Amino acid sequence: MEHNEALALLVISIGAFIIPLISERIFLPSAVGEIFFGLVLGLFFKNALSEFPIVKFLGEFGFILLMYLAGLEIDVDKIKGITKKEKFLISLLFLIVIFLSIGIVVYFQQPTIYILVYIAMAIGILYPLLKDTGLINKEIGQKILVIGGIGEIISLLLITAFTVYFKYGLSTKSVLHIFEIYIFFLIAYFLLKIFSLYMWWNPNLVQTFLKTGDVTETGIRANFAHMFIFVSLASLLGLEAIIGAFFGGLLFSMVFKEREEIVEKLSAFGYGFLIPIFFIEVGLRFDLRDFFDKEIFLSAVILSLVILLIKSSGSLFLIFSNFKISELFLVPFALSMPLTLLVVIATLGLEIGIIEKKEATIILLTAIISALIYPWIFKIMVKKTNIE
Repeated sequence: MEHNEALALLVISIGAFIIPLISERIFLPSAVGEIFFGLVLGLFFKNALSEFPIVKFLGEFGFILLMYLAGLEIDVDKIKGITKKEKFLISLLFLIVIFLSIGIVVYFQQPTIYILVYIAMAIGILYPLLKDTGLINKEIGQKILVIGGIGEIISLLLITAFTVYFKYGLSTKSVLHIFEIYIFFLIAYFLLKIFSLYMWWNPNLVQTFLKTGDVTETGIRANFAHMFIFVSLASLLGLEAIIGAFFGGLLFSMVFKEREEIVEKLSAFGYGFLIPIFFIEVGLRFDLRDFFDKEIFLSAVILSLVILLIKSSGSLFLIFSNFKISELFLVPFALSMPLTLLVVIATLGLEIGIIEKKEATIILLTAIISALIYPWIFKIMVKKTNIE
């Protein structure tokens, strides 16, 4: 490890420890504070991600673990318990968001990729925010996480479809790639069925995946092996690694109902080190000076407000479900902070040539503004409304 790389890792590690303490005092989610710390750090370590591979590796590892934990935390039984009426209203939410996104892009003649920008939903910031506010174990938190999780799956599938179309057009390669995606979901489904059957025949083996506190920490090892199997499978099929991680965690939660202890252990490891580095690494991707470009900043603010307006329009129909009014106001903000997906979309658009560098910068800045402002408002609303 070179001198500068060791120094950068030292500063990042100290920041990962101090920033949550500062964020708590200024009423800011820790994830947002870590992103801002990364932005400031980027002024002193230019091209940090290309120069310091260990920082990039730890950040990507943290992102994968974050997605795995997000899937692990979803209570599938609660999803199954959603009434037909609520399923219809949630489906209506997604349809309205999709149609409004397409309508705005067509009306204002924006690049096609902006459809993805408006639709994008992610739980990368939402999940730690729900943990931060104490809503993760409450009914409202689980419902929001379910909606966000479904939205992220839809967003990732649409991003994959856009990538296939703009890279290969309507060709044989496109069909083959879509077939690979289908194979991934098919394999995941059969693995779940086989695994559930095997656990039913060998109930004693359940503890192998859940056991903690022993010298070998078998449960932790089993979970990491499980996570990387799905990450590798997704990568081999040309999918994003985070899709594999999320589905790996989700499938584990469907098989093992009593997983609280293993989740606690993995969360301690993830949120204690790797996940904060991921958020700092996200901040390092941007140039803080872009905030001071008036035209770019104004465009990013407008874009972030349009995203919120679209999600608010879709969320209106949830008033006919058992959401309380105070809870309903949280949903649009919860669905309007897709930081990591907006980063992916901007990078994709630039690489394929759909958008210019300026537009990519606007999308990236929109991601930062949304990640800085909306979680903060969300947290204030939870405090003020005293949601139980």
